[in-house]
Amino acid sequence: MVLNKRLFAVLAASFFAAVSWASDYPEIPSLNSRDTVFKQYQKQIEDANKAMFLGKDIGGYLYFYEYTAGEYDTLISVAARCAVRYDTLATLNGVDSSTPLDGVTLILPTVNGLFIPYEPETAIDILLAKQYSVECLAGDYPTYTIDGTDFYFILDGKFSPTERAYFLDPGLVMPLEESILTSSFGMRISPISGKWKMHNGIDMAAPTGSSIFAVKSGSVKYAITLDPTYGNYVILDHGGGMTSLYAHMSKMLVKTGDSVAAGQVIGRVGTTGLSTGPHLHFEIRLNGQAQDPQKYLQRL
Repeated sequence: MVLNKRLFAVLAASFFAAVSWASDYPEIPSLNSRDTVFKQYQKQIEDANKAMFLGKDIGGYLYFYEYTAGEYDTLISVAARCAVRYDTLATLNGVDSSTPLDGVTLILPTVNGLFIPYEPETAIDILLAKQYSVECLAGDYPTYTIDGTDFYFILDGKFSPTERAYFLDPGLVMPLEESILTSSFGMRISPISGKWKMHNGIDMAAPTGSSIFAVKSGSVKYAITLDPTYGNYVILDHGGGMTSLYAHMSKMLVKTGDSVAAGQVIGRVGTTGLSTGPHLHFEIRLNGQAQDPQKYLQRL
C-alpha cells in the first residue's frame, strides 16, 4: 500500500501543527540492542513505520531521543544502526557527511522525514526551503519547535539528487593555495570610492599569476573579459542554485560552457577592472543571494 506525501501531511497535521517540544529527551547510552533505552527506541521506530504503511495518523508515534556520538560514529553509521534515514538525521541536526560527530549530542526521531527550518542557513536548508516553499506557505506541512528552532516537517520526505550531492560533498576547495584575506564579506568603506558599500564577497591578496582553483565541480556560466568593475572574471554554476565568482583575473583559462572539476585551475590572479592591487575577489551565491564565503571555506 503506497500513500503520497501530501496525504501523510494531512494525517499528521492535526497532531504536529505548531507543536513545541522540550529539549529534555530520553538519553540512549549506547546504540546496542542490549541497551534498554535503545531497544525502546527501536520498537517505537518499528511501530511508526507500521503506522505509516497502514496510513494511520502518525501523530502519536513521533518521539525524540538523544545520543552522544562517539569517536568512530558518522551520521551514516548512526542512521544505519538506528534504522532511520540519514537525511532525516541530517536535517534535524543541521549536519552533513563531513561534520565531526565525536562528542556531539544528536537528536534521534522515531519518524522519518525532512526537517526544514523557518530560517534556512546551510546550502541544503536553502535548497529544501526552495523546493517546498509553496506547500509550506500554504500550510500543507505541520510545524514544530525544538530547542528554540522552528521547523516545517515533511513527513517521509527524502533528499533529491541535488540535496544528496550537497550532503555527501559539502566542502569547497580553497580558490587560492596561499593568500592574505584583505577584505571580508559585508558593509565596508570602498577602497575605490571611499564610501560605505556592501561587499558581496571576500578579497584575497596573492601575487600576480597565482593559480585560481574552482572551489567545486560545475560548469562555466560566464567567462567575461574587461568588465569595468570585475575586469576578467568567471562565474561557475555548481547546480542547486549555487554559483561562485572569481574576479580581477590576469588570465582566464576556461570559456563559457566548459565543464570544470573541483580544484581545476581556471585562471590567474591579476588586477584587472576596479582594483587596487593583485588579488582575487571571490563570491558565493545561493539562488542569486550573496553568501559569506568564509562560512564555506574551511581554511579562512
